[in-house]
Amino acid sequence: MIELTFVLLLMAGPDNKAIEYTPYKNLSECLRVRRKIKRNVGPSPNFDKRWSCKELRVRMSQGEILEIMDTEE
Repeated sequence: MIELTFVLLLMAGPDNKAIEYTPYKNLSECLRVRRKIKRNVGPSPNFDKRWSCKELRVRMSQGEILEIMDTEE
């Protein structure tokens, strides 16, 4: 099923590709988890570039993302 949902993305590599992604029902939940990660990992100069919450169209099955339908900017 294709849904529009908020996704916490971890980007890495020279091509800035999403290597980890987790869906959330709303933006506040996504940002809350992102803040917890920032507190545990500690501030770094690339944190805001690596971790982001975005509203994306994704193909999901049983609560898991199978495919990100939107192209990354």
